[in-house]
Amino acid sequence: MNKFAGKTLLVLGSNVGATDIVSYAKDEGAYTIVADYYPPSKSAAKQISDKAILISTADLDALDKIVEEYHVDGILAGISEFNLLGAMELSRRHNLPFYCTREQWNNIESKECFRKLCEENGVPCPKTYFSGADIPDELWSNFVYPLVLKPVDASTSAGVFICNSENELKVHIMESMAKSTKKVIIIEEFIEGNEFTAHYVICGGKAALACVDNRYPVAVHEGNVTTIPAARIYPSVFADDYIEKVNTSIVKLCENLGLQDGILFVQGIHNPKTGEFRIFEAGLRCAGEAPYRFLKELTGQSFIHILVDHALLGKSNYDIAKEKPLLDGKCAGIVSFVAKHGVVGSISELEKTVKAVPGVLEFENRYPIGYETPDTNTLRQLMIRFVMLCDNRNKMAESIAVLNENISVLNTNGENMVIKFDPKRLFNEF
Repeated sequence: MNKFAGKTLLVLGSNVGATDIVSYAKDEGAYTIVADYYPPSKSAAKQISDKAILISTADLDALDKIVEEYHVDGILAGISEFNLLGAMELSRRHNLPFYCTREQWNNIESKECFRKLCEENGVPCPKTYFSGADIPDELWSNFVYPLVLKPVDASTSAGVFICNSENELKVHIMESMAKSTKKVIIIEEFIEGNEFTAHYVICGGKAALACVDNRYPVAVHEGNVTTIPAARIYPSVFADDYIEKVNTSIVKLCENLGLQDGILFVQGIHNPKTGEFRIFEAGLRCAGEAPYRFLKELTGQSFIHILVDHALLGKSNYDIAKEKPLLDGKCAGIVSFVAKHGVVGSISELEKTVKAVPGVLEFENRYPIGYETPDTNTLRQLMIRFVMLCDNRNKMAESIAVLNENISVLNTNGENMVIKFDPKRLFNEF
């Protein structure tokens, strides 16, 4: 008998992760409902669900009625912070299982609270110069430049600035503050090095490392701007060093959160000159690259299923001992075409090339023809993302080169409108 037989799952939103959640729940016998303001023609999750409802995920009162009408047993969302918070609140209102409480969520998502957790659990992190709304006059002389300015509670790199002088800090403070819901900023030590993200799975109160990557950035605009990851490649070239120096302390942090089940990612910087690691923020969810999409090819299980199990059963039988953070010697990647601002005029040879390239498991395109791409320095610029798993780093480079050479994305003026990842960077630079 399917383990979710007789259960009903409500999924909020159609973003990354939603389709995988619906597919798994249906395969295990659940009745699935997807609710948001997208019509089924623009929602892959709705197209495979049992019921599609056109309603904003911000309208929790209307969603209350859906929960009651359909006798919903569990509520979940994909990677969207907004939708996960909505699912959490609806679960609280109806006394349904959810993998974390709002307090646990805030302790991770708030950069200030997370920094305290790092210090308590021995996780190496940057020095905090200031956290609050108004910088006291006497603190200005204590800042060491360059430094990092960021909102204490924002995501997608919004409001994050590297400031090289007091003047730059003063120029960007209000912009950073505006991206904070709490109107609070954090100013911290700038750590030189290469960024990475590590994902952890938590099941039955125990935690394990699922994967750790290298981040390969590009800049959409000129000047001192926040960069965007054109590729995330797994495993990290310093994965062994990370496991030796950092992993144990983060496992301890995860297990001290009091979670039964969950997913947590951490972001950090590795200094190749000193070999030191610094962890600067985290999220109590899967990050946007959703690496479970290739990990399941190696482990035979998808860690997004932990959250579905918990929502419908209150527990999961996911086996964290099967995790393979070194990928058995293979090379995986989430490789992106990063959009410049404009209106998409044409996308050529996308489906044909993907079918012909070994190692591409799936892809997603956030901005189809006719869509206007944003003009930011945030993750909203990620346009086409390829989920890849190759036998080794050389094969990864070869496959990326074929994607770059054959796929064209032009704006309505016939101009190239994407920045592509240079596969040569896999061997010589981040």
